[in-house]
Amino acid sequence: MKGKFLVFEGIDGSGKRTLCNYSKKILEDLWYQVKKYEYPDYKSPWGKIITDFLSGSRELDVSVQFLTYAADIVKDQEEIKEYLESYFIVADRYITSTVAFQCARGFDLEKALQFVHLFEIIPPDVIFYMNVSPEIGKARKKGQKGGLDRHEADMEFLEKVNSMYRELR
Repeated sequence: MKGKFLVFEGIDGSGKRTLCNYSKKILEDLWYQVKKYEYPDYKSPWGKIITDFLSGSRELDVSVQFLTYAADIVKDQEEIKEYLESYFIVADRYITSTVAFQCARGFDLEKALQFVHLFEIIPPDVIFYMNVSPEIGKARKKGQKGGLDRHEADMEFLEKVNSMYRELR
Protein backbone atom coordinates (compact mmCIF):
# COMPACT_ATOMS: atom_id res chain seq x y z
CA MET A 1 0.00 0.00 0.00
CA LYS A 2 1.28 3.44 -0.89
CA GLY A 3 0.72 6.09 1.78
CA LYS A 4 -0.87 9.50 1.55
CA PHE A 5 0.49 12.84 2.73
CA LEU A 6 -1.99 15.08 4.59
CA VAL A 7 -1.00 18.60 5.68
CA PHE A 8 -2.84 20.95 8.03
CA GLU A 9 -2.16 24.65 7.43
CA GLY A 10 -3.30 27.94 8.92
CA ILE A 11 -2.26 30.75 11.22
CA ASP A 12 -1.41 30.16 14.86
CA GLY A 13 -4.48 29.12 16.85
CA SER A 14 -6.41 27.87 13.82
CA GLY A 15 -6.74 24.30 15.11
CA LYS A 16 -4.03 22.65 13.00
CA ARG A 17 -2.50 20.61 15.80
CA THR A 18 -5.88 19.47 17.11
CA LEU A 19 -7.08 18.30 13.69
CA CYS A 20 -3.70 16.77 12.84
CA ASN A 21 -3.72 14.73 16.06
CA TYR A 22 -7.36 13.74 15.55
CA SER A 23 -6.68 12.62 11.97
CA LYS A 24 -3.68 10.59 13.13
CA LYS A 25 -5.82 8.84 15.74
CA ILE A 26 -8.59 8.06 13.24
CA LEU A 27 -6.11 6.59 10.76
CA GLU A 28 -4.42 4.53 13.48
CA ASP A 29 -7.82 3.29 14.69
CA LEU A 30 -8.36 2.07 11.11
CA TRP A 31 -5.07 0.14 11.42
CA TYR A 32 -2.99 2.37 9.17
CA GLN A 33 0.62 3.14 10.00
CA VAL A 34 0.96 6.88 10.55
CA LYS A 35 3.94 9.18 10.91
CA LYS A 36 3.42 12.74 12.18
CA TYR A 37 5.57 15.79 11.48
CA GLU A 38 5.34 19.25 13.03
CA TYR A 39 6.93 22.37 11.65
CA PRO A 40 8.83 24.13 12.89
CA ASP A 41 10.61 21.16 14.42
CA TYR A 42 11.81 22.90 17.56
CA LYS A 43 14.22 20.06 18.37
CA SER A 44 16.24 20.59 15.18
CA PRO A 45 19.12 23.07 14.88
CA TRP A 46 16.90 25.21 12.65
CA GLY A 47 14.07 24.97 15.16
CA LYS A 48 16.30 26.44 17.85
CA ILE A 49 17.07 29.43 15.59
CA ILE A 50 13.35 29.80 14.89
CA THR A 51 12.58 29.70 18.62
CA ASP A 52 15.05 32.52 19.21
CA PHE A 53 13.54 34.50 16.34
CA LEU A 54 9.94 34.03 17.49
CA SER A 55 10.82 34.97 21.06
CA GLY A 56 12.46 38.18 19.85
CA SER A 57 15.92 37.27 21.15
CA ARG A 58 17.28 37.02 17.59
CA GLU A 59 16.57 39.10 14.51
CA LEU A 60 16.69 37.53 11.06
CA ASP A 61 16.48 39.09 7.63
CA VAL A 62 13.41 37.81 5.76
CA SER A 63 15.61 35.80 3.36
CA VAL A 64 17.31 34.09 6.31
CA GLN A 65 13.88 33.47 7.86
CA PHE A 66 12.71 31.78 4.66
CA LEU A 67 15.85 29.66 4.37
CA THR A 68 15.77 28.66 8.05
CA TYR A 69 12.12 27.57 8.00
CA ALA A 70 12.60 25.84 4.63
CA ALA A 71 15.78 24.02 5.73
CA ASP A 72 13.81 22.64 8.68
CA ILE A 73 11.50 20.96 6.12
CA VAL A 74 14.16 19.99 3.57
CA LYS A 75 15.99 17.98 6.25
CA ASP A 76 13.06 15.51 6.37
CA GLN A 77 12.47 15.03 2.63
CA GLU A 78 14.30 11.70 2.24
CA GLU A 79 12.61 10.30 5.35
CA ILE A 80 9.17 11.46 4.17
CA LYS A 81 9.78 9.87 0.76
CA GLU A 82 10.62 6.55 2.44
CA TYR A 83 7.64 6.65 4.81
CA LEU A 84 5.25 7.38 1.94
CA GLU A 85 5.93 3.89 0.59
CA SER A 86 3.69 2.41 3.31
CA TYR A 87 2.65 5.09 5.83
CA PHE A 88 0.12 7.86 6.00
CA ILE A 89 1.89 11.07 6.89
CA VAL A 90 0.15 13.89 8.70
CA ALA A 91 1.89 17.22 9.13
CA ASP A 92 1.10 20.18 11.33
CA ARG A 93 2.36 22.77 8.84
CA TYR A 94 4.66 22.26 5.88
CA ILE A 95 6.22 24.30 3.07
CA THR A 96 3.00 26.25 2.40
CA SER A 97 3.36 27.84 5.84
CA THR A 98 6.94 28.82 5.11
CA VAL A 99 5.86 30.46 1.86
CA ALA A 100 2.79 32.16 3.39
CA PHE A 101 4.51 33.49 6.50
CA GLN A 102 7.76 34.66 4.93
CA CYS A 103 6.10 36.13 1.84
CA ALA A 104 3.75 38.00 4.18
CA ARG A 105 6.97 39.43 5.70
CA GLY A 106 8.15 40.53 2.25
CA PHE A 107 10.02 37.55 0.79
CA ASP A 108 9.44 37.33 -2.97
CA LEU A 109 6.73 34.78 -3.82
CA GLU A 110 8.33 33.82 -7.14
CA LYS A 111 11.65 33.08 -5.39
CA ALA A 112 9.82 31.00 -2.78
CA LEU A 113 8.09 28.92 -5.46
CA GLN A 114 11.41 28.51 -7.32
CA PHE A 115 12.97 27.20 -4.09
CA VAL A 116 10.16 24.65 -3.68
CA HIS A 117 10.72 23.50 -7.27
CA LEU A 118 14.54 23.54 -7.06
CA PHE A 119 14.61 21.43 -3.89
CA GLU A 120 11.85 19.13 -5.18
CA ILE A 121 9.79 19.49 -2.02
CA ILE A 122 7.44 16.51 -1.84
CA PRO A 123 3.92 17.77 -2.53
CA PRO A 124 1.16 16.74 -0.12
CA ASP A 125 -1.78 14.77 -1.45
CA VAL A 126 -4.19 17.00 0.49
CA ILE A 127 -3.79 20.34 2.25
CA PHE A 128 -6.43 21.22 4.82
CA TYR A 129 -6.45 24.97 5.35
CA MET A 130 -7.98 26.20 8.61
CA ASN A 131 -9.17 29.74 7.98
CA VAL A 132 -9.74 31.61 11.22
CA SER A 133 -9.55 35.30 11.99
CA PRO A 134 -6.40 36.63 13.64
CA GLU A 135 -8.54 37.64 16.65
CA ILE A 136 -9.69 34.06 17.21
CA GLY A 137 -6.21 32.64 16.65
CA LYS A 138 -4.65 35.14 19.05
CA ALA A 139 -7.24 34.44 21.76
CA ARG A 140 -6.72 30.68 21.45
CA LYS A 141 -2.92 30.96 21.63
CA LYS A 142 -3.08 33.33 24.59
CA GLY A 143 -5.38 30.86 26.36
CA GLN A 144 -3.02 27.97 25.61
CA LYS A 145 0.29 29.62 26.46
CA GLY A 146 -0.45 32.77 28.42
CA GLY A 147 2.03 34.76 26.29
CA LEU A 148 2.41 35.24 22.57
CA ASP A 149 5.37 35.09 20.21
CA ARG A 150 6.08 37.78 17.62
CA HIS A 151 3.84 36.13 14.99
CA GLU A 152 0.93 35.35 17.30
CA ALA A 153 0.83 38.89 18.70
CA ASP A 154 0.90 40.74 15.36
CA MET A 155 -2.69 40.96 14.11
CA GLU A 156 -1.81 42.88 10.94
CA PHE A 157 0.84 40.31 10.07
CA LEU A 158 -1.56 37.39 10.65
CA GLU A 159 -4.08 39.01 8.30
CA LYS A 160 -1.33 39.22 5.64
CA VAL A 161 -0.53 35.54 6.24
CA ASN A 162 -4.21 34.62 5.79
CA SER A 163 -4.20 36.59 2.52
CA MET A 164 -1.11 34.70 1.36
CA TYR A 165 -2.74 31.35 2.14
CA ARG A 166 -5.75 32.39 0.04
CA GLU A 167 -3.44 33.46 -2.79
CA LEU A 168 -1.63 30.10 -2.69
CA ARG A 169 -4.77 28.00 -3.09
